[in-house]
Amino acid sequence: MGENGRFGGSVWIRALAGFAAVVLLAGCVSAEDIAKRERESEGYYKQGLSSMETNQQQAIVSFQKALQSNPDNADARYALGSIHFQRKEYADAEREFRRCIELMPDNGDALNFYGRTLIELKRLPEAVTALRKTTTLPLYATPDIAYSNLGYALQMLGDHAGALRAYQEAIKIDPPTVPRALLYLEVGRLYVAQGENAKAREALAQVKVLDPQGTAGAEATKLMQKMK
Repeated sequence: MGENGRFGGSVWIRALAGFAAVVLLAGCVSAEDIAKRERESEGYYKQGLSSMETNQQQAIVSFQKALQSNPDNADARYALGSIHFQRKEYADAEREFRRCIELMPDNGDALNFYGRTLIELKRLPEAVTALRKTTTLPLYATPDIAYSNLGYALQMLGDHAGALRAYQEAIKIDPPTVPRALLYLEVGRLYVAQGENAKAREALAQVKVLDPQGTAGAEATKLMQKMK
């Protein structure tokens, strides 16, 4: 073999040796190193939480640093997603919520937020799937929010019967998170759209009882007057 052949062979051998060293080093990441990165990530996460209300941009930087230290920090992904949602950066929010759900499939808050984000992205069938799953989670503390979002998504899809069922399920949740006056108002509107005026009046009367001086009550009065 010529000189070039010998030289090429030695380069190849050195390259293989270097690759083997990298693999060995990667395999030698200790539990202590992992724990250190997780602690760093948690520190950045808490730092981000402390500035969410006063400086969103700083919070974003802190959450991103948390994820650089530990990409599996689901809490940081949820917090970052919520900021993106508030800023109407829905594609970024969808990415963070989706990853959070991959890490914590039973996180009802993340799943609900994911569904709501999909609504904003006009991906309504996907939103319905996510929100239906949210409503089935036994430990989710605020299922009326998920039912309300589900009702809205179904309403936008033109499934009035499905939307009615979702809103009615939301009304049953006690204690409520979503004001019941708003839920009855949506039920009333759907009944009006379906021409079921008697049921619409019944629902709208509930709105006026629950919110006599508020915006929902005023809207219910207008709808009832239009049916006369």
